[in-house]
Amino acid sequence: MGEKSKKIGEIGENIVGNFFSLLGWEGALTGQSLTCKKSMQHARAGSKTGKRETHGIDYLYCYKSPLEGSTAENAIISVKHSGEPYENNPKRTFNEHAKDLVQTLECYKHSELKKQQQELVGRTTKSRDSGVLFWLSSNENTYDNVVARVANTRLDADWNFESFHVIDNKQIQFIFDTINHLREKEGSEQFYFYYPETSLSYVDKSISRYGKICPLEFLTSPLIPLIIKAKSNNDQDTFCLSSIEDFDQDSLRRLIQAAKEYTQDMSCKYLFLFPNYISSNHGDAVKKAAMGFENGIYNRIKVSSYRPDFRSLNDE
Repeated sequence: MGEKSKKIGEIGENIVGNFFSLLGWEGALTGQSLTCKKSMQHARAGSKTGKRETHGIDYLYCYKSPLEGSTAENAIISVKHSGEPYENNPKRTFNEHAKDLVQTLECYKHSELKKQQQELVGRTTKSRDSGVLFWLSSNENTYDNVVARVANTRLDADWNFESFHVIDNKQIQFIFDTINHLREKEGSEQFYFYYPETSLSYVDKSISRYGKICPLEFLTSPLIPLIIKAKSNNDQDTFCLSSIEDFDQDSLRRLIQAAKEYTQDMSCKYLFLFPNYISSNHGDAVKKAAMGFENGIYNRIKVSSYRPDFRSLNDE
């Protein structure tokens, strides 16, 4: 049983490690160990000594945030992978996973490992330590959105952490499908993650508006903004928004408005991606969604699916 559990864990870490290549996170450190600074408080249940010596970190990725000026983002990553379906009531298991990661965050905060990583990232005025839990199931019969079932879980009031992200099957599949679709259609060199200007980033003029590194915040977002660079000087760049939610007219209208606000200083075309879009079913809704915007915007809009099937051949 122990060997099987270890094998399943290794599969999960391998999945996540390869997923990082889609995010531009190739430099993530693996298998790091921290000295526990709260050995009695963090002792595991059933510990013979009543103390904890170390915390293991599955992956650690540190980078300078493109969404917040002069900020180092430290992603402390835990991978929990199972061959069994997600539980019908997963809150207890979630609390166990979260507790282990939060305790790791507490000991990372003043660790030598953090100091080393800060030096590699370079000079910043602040840093943020974020817990990232990849909670995955490889069972074909599982439901996919376990985050929805733990969203209202009450966490221990004594837990001390800055930021916590949970990525489940639904979210990782959304990101995986979006990026692979664009790689196939546009080529991996043509598209970039788009970094919208925010109240936390606009004063830092050194921040580019796009790049190959996916910000941590996008991993739990229902939308991914991207830029597809034009292949010739005679063409325009394309601003892309990919949505985890199914297509509907009102959603597209809201995304058009958001895209216009994101790109107010750009001259570009627009691409909107949904999991289920089929032009023969939804084409009229696209025209209606574009009504009310300035003349000519419809001709700059393309809507497509990042999970195409044979019906998508009609869209070509």
